[in-house]
Amino acid sequence: MLVDHYHPFQFHATVPWPGQPDNPQVNWVWGIEQIEDWLQQCVGSRYQLWAYDDCPTTYQIGVAFKWDKDRTLFVLTWGT
Repeated sequence: MLVDHYHPFQFHATVPWPGQPDNPQVNWVWGIEQIEDWLQQCVGSRYQLWAYDDCPTTYQIGVAFKWDKDRTLFVLTWGT
């Protein structure tokens, strides 16, 4: 589980792990790279504007945000 403990962010979101279109098997390395690239480009720096958050579901990834608007954009983009 990927979690940044002790972050100050109050806006939490969970989304399914992204999967490669040609491979339904969950590839967590590919998924992390896709999520992190998107977060860096669309939200900003890790630990300043977002952090990995605890997620109770194995096949989902949790992210916490400084701003609610970033959480909303994240869920709309990745919450399929």
